Amino acid sequence: MLLNIEYRLTGIGWASCKLVSENSSCLISASYLSDALYKLISSAISVCTGVNRISFGFDEEPGEFRWIIKQSRINEIEIEIRSFEELWGGKPDEDGEVLFQTQCRPITFAKLVYATAQLILEDIGESGYLEKWHEHPFPSTEFRELKRLINKLPD
Repeated sequence: MLLNIEYRLTGIGWASCKLVSENSSCLISASYLSDALYKLISSAISVCTGVNRISFGFDEEPGEFRWIIKQSRINEIEIEIRSFEELWGGKPDEDGEVLFQTQCRPITFAKLVYATAQLILEDIGESGYLEKWHEHPFPSTEFRELKRLINKLPD
């Protein structure tokens, strides 16, 4: 299954994330109100360790882009992104507008998240990341843990 994830810092405290699959694509953003890259990497770690369901938000001003990742079958996850008009509204998933939906293998998702974080490191490094993201440092510990887990999982 085709899937591509691009995460980029677009300004001080702002990031964009583009997802493309065979049947769907979307471009979402995140603000400094949350640690979006940390959440993305942590979700990939959770997927690698077999968590059945995880959700997290990319916070906006106002609004939220909520990621919902769940195991749909053995060695397959479903990724869904929903949009909410209100930030921190605590609305149920069903209340959000579906922007993106696809399935892939956990290792595919993990490798894509790792690769996009690696590109950020190669481009601007940890100090450059902190300058641009401002509120949160690059999630180095989680980044290293994700690499360790990817190396343990079978392709």
